[in-house]
Amino acid sequence: MTYIGIDISEDSFVAAFPTVSGYQTQTVKGIRKFIGSLSVAEHHCVMEATGNYSFLLLYLLNRQGK
Repeated sequence: MTYIGIDISEDSFVAAFPTVSGYQTQTVKGIRKFIGSLSVAEHHCVMEATGNYSFLLLYLLNRQGK
């Protein structure tokens, strides 16, 4: 399983992806584009509850089974 850390707010959407030496952060441009970039492998997305900013992402990830 691959864990992806997510920080989403009104102004930014940053995801931390695992690498060989730890994690690398990447600014994300769009929720649907982010979900589409996830490979077929099993992912577990972790984010703090940020209220309105994370609801759409949470909903779409849940629909995709991520």
